[in-house]
Amino acid sequence: MMFQEKIAPFFKALSFAIAATIIFSQCSTDDILEEEELTEDMKTSAKSTSCGCTYTVPSNKNLIDGRVLGIKPGAVICLSAANSYKNLNFQNIVGTSTAPITIRNCGGTAVINATGMTYGIKFGKSKYFRITGGNTDGVYGIKIQSGHINMSLEALTTDFEVDHIEAISAGFAGIMAKTDPTCDAATTRGNFTMRNVSIHDNYVHDCAGEGLYIGNSFYKNGVSTSCGRKYPHEIHYLKVYDNKINNSGWEGIQIGCATVGAEVYGNSVENYGKKNAAAQNNGVQLGEGTGGKFYANFIKSGPGNGLIVLGLADNVIHNNIIVNAGASAIFCDDRLSTGTGFKFLNNTLINPKQDGIRIYAEYLKNVVINNIIVNPGSYTTYTYPRTANDSYVYKISSKVNLEIANNYFTRSITALKFVGYTSDNYRLTSTSPAVNKGKSISTFAIAKDFYQDLRLQLGSYDIGASEY
Repeated sequence: MMFQEKIAPFFKALSFAIAATIIFSQCSTDDILEEEELTEDMKTSAKSTSCGCTYTVPSNKNLIDGRVLGIKPGAVICLSAANSYKNLNFQNIVGTSTAPITIRNCGGTAVINATGMTYGIKFGKSKYFRITGGNTDGVYGIKIQSGHINMSLEALTTDFEVDHIEAISAGFAGIMAKTDPTCDAATTRGNFTMRNVSIHDNYVHDCAGEGLYIGNSFYKNGVSTSCGRKYPHEIHYLKVYDNKINNSGWEGIQIGCATVGAEVYGNSVENYGKKNAAAQNNGVQLGEGTGGKFYANFIKSGPGNGLIVLGLADNVIHNNIIVNAGASAIFCDDRLSTGTGFKFLNNTLINPKQDGIRIYAEYLKNVVINNIIVNPGSYTTYTYPRTANDSYVYKISSKVNLEIANNYFTRSITALKFVGYTSDNYRLTSTSPAVNKGKSISTFAIAKDFYQDLRLQLGSYDIGASEY
């Protein structure tokens, strides 16, 4: 072997060591890595390079401060599958709208085993970023286990995307996104607005509280602090979609203060409210100050209402399937209403223990059109002046201004001739009495049904969440 070939590996190793020394000498004293962390990073450098990583979080590191580390817009922060992580605190992760920062797994599933009653992953003072476990349906490349909150997005954090995360066994919430108001004026309504939030394709299960807890719950009256009553920030342009929430102790999804451009769709919530805590046992809550669209969601089995709507009355609720709610399938109240009225269109509501739709919104023009409601449990319990039919759509009083048209009410689920209701397939067959019996909903610009089939077929509309 020639002399040059013998010494080439030596110079390559020396060059790498010099480069590593220069890089790490530029970090602040607070961010100098321990020797074993450097060694571990060197071991996973090939994998990190293949993932496009700008920075790989070392094992057992707690604080990842973008300002200290000099993380720039467009950077890629990696969580290595080869590393052992506990609690991760991301601060000052600041990209731009055109060059967001990405936090992703590398080399397989990155696992965070949270310790104590705190957080698994926390973000503060961060914006324009995405934390993702990949782009493949049903694959969750980041797994967060235990902790009080699996993932918390707080302290004025805004403009972010969270996807393909598995959040397991939180002592409270799976994923929480809000900055509660305090005596710091920067945290209150009018001074801070959370914007452009997308939470999708996550799997949250077996948490003690809410699966997804987004926005403060007290939009109308605010919260009491040591410096007086303060009002929580609004959320503009929120999208929550294609998440799977199973076995939540409280609500599967709870959203508050989402005043502008909210859309919640394609989510599955099952076995919700397992602790059966009063007012915390519903499948999904569209809380105070929340408007927008709620569609193509599947909600099944829990002790409370399937869906509780306390929104702005610009809410359009359509093409949802709600099965075996422990109270009413849908409960609606106008606690703070700035819209023209609640719209309930083409929903399929099966076997609620109380009413199909229970509506308390007395001062608006509300719409209940093209809904299927099957076997409400209160059908046999009402006495004069109530009637059994009140169990399908229950109005709190005669003041409720309600248009009811082209719905199909029955106590017999077999009458609908679904494809396979025992396996939760609520598509219509050709002989279903719901086919071609719906009222036109063209003014609502609803293009597709629950199953993403075109809503308008053969020049007419069907009743329920499925279009034959």
